[in-house]
Amino acid sequence: MKKNLRIVSAAAAALLAVAPVAASAVSTVSADAAATTTATTNSNVTLNLNGAGSTATDAANTVNVSSNFSLNAPVKANNAVTADATLGGELTATLNGTSVSSSLADAAQDVTVSDGKTNLYSYNKETKKVENNLNNVVAGQSYTLTLTNVGFSFGSAMKNKTVTVKLANGELSGKNVTKNTDGSYKLTLDQYGNATELTYTQSLKAYNQGNTNSVFFINQNSGTTETKGLYLTLANGNGELNVADVLANIEKQYTAVQYNDSKFMSSTEKDSPVTITTNKDAVIAELKKQNIPVNAAGNFTAPDTFTVTLNAKSSINGKTGQLVVTVSVPNGKKTTVASQEKTIMHNAYYYDKDAKRVGTDKVTRYNKVTVATSTTKIGDKTYYEVIENGKATGKYINADNIDGTKRTLKHNAYVYATSKKRANKFVLKKGEEVTTYGGTYTFKNGKQYYKIGNDTKKTYVKASNF
Repeated sequence: MKKNLRIVSAAAAALLAVAPVAASAVSTVSADAAATTTATTNSNVTLNLNGAGSTATDAANTVNVSSNFSLNAPVKANNAVTADATLGGELTATLNGTSVSSSLADAAQDVTVSDGKTNLYSYNKETKKVENNLNNVVAGQSYTLTLTNVGFSFGSAMKNKTVTVKLANGELSGKNVTKNTDGSYKLTLDQYGNATELTYTQSLKAYNQGNTNSVFFINQNSGTTETKGLYLTLANGNGELNVADVLANIEKQYTAVQYNDSKFMSSTEKDSPVTITTNKDAVIAELKKQNIPVNAAGNFTAPDTFTVTLNAKSSINGKTGQLVVTVSVPNGKKTTVASQEKTIMHNAYYYDKDAKRVGTDKVTRYNKVTVATSTTKIGDKTYYEVIENGKATGKYINADNIDGTKRTLKHNAYVYATSKKRANKFVLKKGEEVTTYGGTYTFKNGKQYYKIGNDTKKTYVKASNF
């Protein structure tokens, strides 16, 4: 489950396009202007993980922090800027399945970019303005991003407890922070369950946004470019596979490539700008989402099929590539679930095993959906589990939106196409059993109607007749 700290500006929403920092607060500027812009965003970036922490044991409170900050150097032609430098990205913290993020757009007053001698982006406390000289950034050079006033909030239930923070990159410092020998950090929370006034630093290599070459994957066995991968392997005598071995073998079969300096550059080459960023922890997390548990040694019972996603990134222009590899294990545990195709007769949301809605996606009426061959009772309602690629997804659709519910008419009823127009001349008789689909629709006349008939015709009956 991922919950956003708040709805942020378009800059945060377009991170992959490397949007400028806080379009509402800081504009990109030309190189010949030392722009100063009033900072309107709030200070003190707090990653609110309230409710995600374990009050029973400190060992369960490991926060994984990652970032996707990016700095694009300006594009220049004839000593003139044709595209301004941009800075964007967000800091994300994940604990026990809950993730929160904070964009640079949320923290303009607390962001500094320096080349080690001069601040190219900083907040002037005296003038209360952001001083933006990012157009002096040079592609390929490294800069230091500093984010101050960072905080973690876990709620009063976690007061005075200790949490461990693991950073994917960067450094963390501040009061009540201790760096462990394994590179992680120990935070001692205050009486309110918070850790405040922290500083996060990270090195950023400026990308060349004038280079638009993409990153893609090649099958090294066939030499062909592929957008979907397939890897075949066998489980050992115990029916197990090892995460590190699977990842290493997939990387032997697939390499990430980018065209630069008049040649293709592969992630397998020394000093290549293209790097496969998927690691063992990422694979374990992906397997967990597929309901495949992994033990401490990295071993897991091999299903007959599962997926591993390779991600790659270029250090030249920040372009990324992704390849979803389907791993086939002929002697693995059979995971295919019997399924059937059904037609949705009423717009339907997805629910989890506890009948709680999953996200905002829905299946619109008259579309096909693949579901289990039998229904599941959750509470007082009946659901079909959604099946994808032969596997149970843990997502459910109310069976009433598919099979409908039989209702008995209390009055004679007409069948309507609209609030004013009848669909046909038939009259449904009192006592007759009619199948309705899903909840009621409210027509323009303010009255509610049920859809009847398992077809796409506009056939509705007033709900008051049942």
